[in-house]
Amino acid sequence: MQRILILMVSFLAISAAGPAGPARAADADETFKAITKASVFDHIIPRYELLATAGVGLEAAATTYCQDRTAQSFTGLDSAFRDYWMAWAGIRHIQFGPVQSQNRGFRIQFWPDFRNKIGKQLSRVLAAENSTALEKTTFAKTSIAVQGLPALERLLLDGHAGFAGSKGAFKCALTETITLNLATIANNIAADWNPNDGYAHTVATAGVGESPYSEAYEVPVELLQSLLGELEASRDVRLGRPLGSQANKARPKLAEAWRSGLSKAILVESLKGTGDLYRSGGFEQALRNAGEVALADRISAGFQKAVTQADALEGSLYDAFTAPEGRKKLEAVRADLKVLTGLLGTDLAVALDISPGFNSRDGD
Repeated sequence: MQRILILMVSFLAISAAGPAGPARAADADETFKAITKASVFDHIIPRYELLATAGVGLEAAATTYCQDRTAQSFTGLDSAFRDYWMAWAGIRHIQFGPVQSQNRGFRIQFWPDFRNKIGKQLSRVLAAENSTALEKTTFAKTSIAVQGLPALERLLLDGHAGFAGSKGAFKCALTETITLNLATIANNIAADWNPNDGYAHTVATAGVGESPYSEAYEVPVELLQSLLGELEASRDVRLGRPLGSQANKARPKLAEAWRSGLSKAILVESLKGTGDLYRSGGFEQALRNAGEVALADRISAGFQKAVTQADALEGSLYDAFTAPEGRKKLEAVRADLKVLTGLLGTDLAVALDISPGFNSRDGD
């Protein structure tokens, strides 16, 4: 039914504007290309470069800590870990292209983990103390549950004291291995987006040559799907699942990064990242160019409200999931996200003819 309604709205909009001739099609393609270019060069590449830089810092901090294992150098490692996760939170909404290659996205962050695969696999690795398994190429092929941020979070949970004793040396070696893995993945993703012969070139040539994208609109569709996917994940997985249907059914340990207390910061950074894709990625400008100024303003305000509401949450999300006032505020954020996804997935999609899942030009 929703699909039919969207098609009817699209048809009425096109009819009101007059026949869609070659000139209009060319104009649309220019809009799609503008969105693609802005998204790649003003949003995606800079943020993946930031992630790569954070990876360098994380690897260096782990190396420094494992050389001297002092409380001071652990503070540097913990800070670098948090910086990397924030950089990842600001770009992980891009769910196509190089991040999909070799399962890179899940290797950076295996989550949600409803069956505690991370805990089980990590315990096995620590118990085995097999140094051979930590070799770079071998580790890159091991279980993704122990390759990324959630596993590193558990290793760092007990602080500097957690690396004491006879097990400390191997635990530190595993920490170094994970940070090297995270740095390598981030660097490879950034490198694979290069505009010469990388993915930036692939999306720039959409509709021509040997690009896997047969038409220019397909790239903005990918971008919009990524944007919607991240917002829906925040609404339904990061907030919805831990909240439960009522306070006595709340499950705060389903929250993302609850051990390190990063749940709120990650949520805020995720919302800022998706908002930047909308603004810097060309969607907002495309709406304004199309005369949809009021819609552009509503969406921009929606992102700002969601960020403000999430940032204003007091204390940790872990406690908010069970506290009456905290639950009320979290439900308000979820309501904001529902409105925002509606504006993007229907209003913006129809206005720009880039509805996720179908397009009026695909003959369906």
